[in-house]
Amino acid sequence: MLENADKCVKTYKTEEQHVEVVYKTIEYHLAMLAKNFKKYFFAEDNLIASYEWVRDPFQNTPEGFSTTEEESFIDSTSSGEIKRQFCNKTLFQFWAEVDDEFSELKTKAFRILLPFSTSYLCETGFSAVAALKTKYRSQLNIEKELRMSISNIKPSFENLYSARQAHGSH
Repeated sequence: MLENADKCVKTYKTEEQHVEVVYKTIEYHLAMLAKNFKKYFFAEDNLIASYEWVRDPFQNTPEGFSTTEEESFIDSTSSGEIKRQFCNKTLFQFWAEVDDEFSELKTKAFRILLPFSTSYLCETGFSAVAALKTKYRSQLNIEKELRMSISNIKPSFENLYSARQAHGSH
């Protein structure tokens, strides 16, 4: 489990008492990491299980739904068309294109899925700002550059070139 720690101990040939202290320190650190992960990433198994229906509505039954939501869920999962759509699309595409008939399910699913995509976009934006605001560009107004760096749209340089007329020699 602690292969790198073993290499470290063998490399520096520490005394037996120091090795024990190193192992105890690492063990304590890992225990604290596990405790913090549980705090931030919902260690409660029942909470995680209650969201499984979003990832695969045909294998998992939701908990805590009202009667109308549960009936709507049963109707949606019994539809062969919806099952075909689920197999052919990404998770976000599937839930975005669910019929208005199941809008309650769609809303619940997006409330679960949306925080992940928005935090990803924030992280992407911060990374782009950090890359643009380097020591050499600290005075730069980065609004246009930032828009280009975080955009998913790739410019078509051929179309841009063809729209401009080359200047002839005078």
